[in-house]
Amino acid sequence: MANTYAWTINSLDVRPAQDSLSDVVYNIHWCYKATSDQLDENDVPYQASNIGVLGISEPDPENFTAFEDLTQSQVEGWLEANIDLEPMKSNLDQIIDEKIIPTTENKNVPW
Repeated sequence: MANTYAWTINSLDVRPAQDSLSDVVYNIHWCYKATSDQLDENDVPYQASNIGVLGISEPDPENFTAFEDLTQSQVEGWLEANIDLEPMKSNLDQIIDEKIIPTTENKNVPW
């Protein structure tokens, strides 16, 4: 089984004005999704995801990127510099494994 992983940037919180800068990003709302190469009974890949918000540090005015010039790749770089991905990937892999071969189940009471 092989899983692939991908970021989705849902939104960015900005301060309209901070010092001499405009639209300064301070929070990233993200989703990190794992997708299995195995398919369920409906031919849909198994998936699991985590969502979160990452607060980022104050910008360096010398290396500031204007909001309209930000790229997904740049914002993903900020996430990857601040989030330890290996434990998150491991957790998502375990969730997918449990979907593929369940080790527990829920049953109604017998009465």
